[in-house]
Amino acid sequence: MIAYHEVPPEQFAALGSGLGGAATVADLAAAQRSKRLLLLRHLSTAGCDRDAIDVLIEADRRDRRAVTELLDDPLVGAWLAWTVRRHLGHAESAVPLAEDVAQLGAVAAVAALRAGVDTELHTRTRWGAVTLPTLGTAVHCGDGPALITVSGGRATVSGPSATVRAADDDQGWQPLRRLRARHGDRVATVAVEDGNPYRDCYHASPAGRFGDAEFTGWQDRYAEAWALLAGCAPERADELTVGLRSLVPLVTDDSGVARSGTARDAFGTMGLTRPRSATEFAVTLVHEFQHSKLSALLDLVPLVVPGGTERHFAPWRVDARPTGGLIQGVYAFLGVADTWRALLAAPALADEAAREFAVVRTHVDVGLAALESSGELTPRGRVLAGHLRTALDALLAVPVPVSASATADDSLRRRRAAWTAHNSRVVTSGAPAKR
Repeated sequence: MIAYHEVPPEQFAALGSGLGGAATVADLAAAQRSKRLLLLRHLSTAGCDRDAIDVLIEADRRDRRAVTELLDDPLVGAWLAWTVRRHLGHAESAVPLAEDVAQLGAVAAVAALRAGVDTELHTRTRWGAVTLPTLGTAVHCGDGPALITVSGGRATVSGPSATVRAADDDQGWQPLRRLRARHGDRVATVAVEDGNPYRDCYHASPAGRFGDAEFTGWQDRYAEAWALLAGCAPERADELTVGLRSLVPLVTDDSGVARSGTARDAFGTMGLTRPRSATEFAVTLVHEFQHSKLSALLDLVPLVVPGGTERHFAPWRVDARPTGGLIQGVYAFLGVADTWRALLAAPALADEAAREFAVVRTHVDVGLAALESSGELTPRGRVLAGHLRTALDALLAVPVPVSASATADDSLRRRRAAWTAHNSRVVTSGAPAKR
């Protein structure tokens, strides 16, 4: 009998509050794992490397927890979704499909290593490197076929140009590094994905391997950001502890503008440029994880009718947003507003937090009103909008200084004017712009 993932009413309501809780996040992660298993099943029945599939089955038999942790890796999810999409003809790339399929050997090798299975598996290099998910990357291996040998709890990658041991003392091995933080009894650890080829799934290019000084800068700022969240917004910190497994550093362009993003196929990670402050880091973590939660929920519960033509004003964008994009923005910025509310408790941030809280909650109020008037929400989508309204009304009732309210009103006026000007130009150019 097949068991289906469901979202009980109490969890749905909790997610509608903008939070959800650690247990709910764990259930969303379990549903994502099931999706990855289905994608893996597709590869297994599509004539892919049978030896790799057999090794995965044996590793799962010996140590299911080890294989589960591997499948929970966000970039394993990104690789699976991308490869299956390509196999079905739904995505194109200049890279031969065989190279994406060959990553199955590297995934199976990690499962074997984790479960204590000795084996030899075939893969292919990508730009001269082979990534073993959750472990690191063997570089300078040359271009072409590669062999991964797992024996006695060690892995070796043999490529056309070099053989690299997956060990810290091998100069060809770049281990996956992790940011670590502690505040009271709350401990957080996230991997820094700066080598895996499947990290390139954002609107900005991924950054290359960090030097030690750059990594230390990220570590220090992450520890400061975690202290802010754990101290002022512990429920947010608890969700991140359960759901966030890695970060993908993005290239900062010449403008210096901070950028961040999530990828629906990679639940548990997010891309971001180096945060300019601990506060920005903390808020970005919440913002992007809100998107991750809602995307995972959308895999289980349809909230928006597909193929809709409505377009809406959202103060955080200059383009007219489809209903699916609007609900993502409302949900993410509701979390941001709630985080700024929590940061009001940090004396050094009180003025900034009051100003940002007032601005963001005002923007969310306008975006949510547009969402509530949409005819493209499903019945469950309308229920979610009701929960979001209850949560936002509580935030709107929090007093802020008059100056902060004035800043929020001015921000909304400027955003609406910019939106109107931009979309007037779009209409003039002949592009459709239904509102």
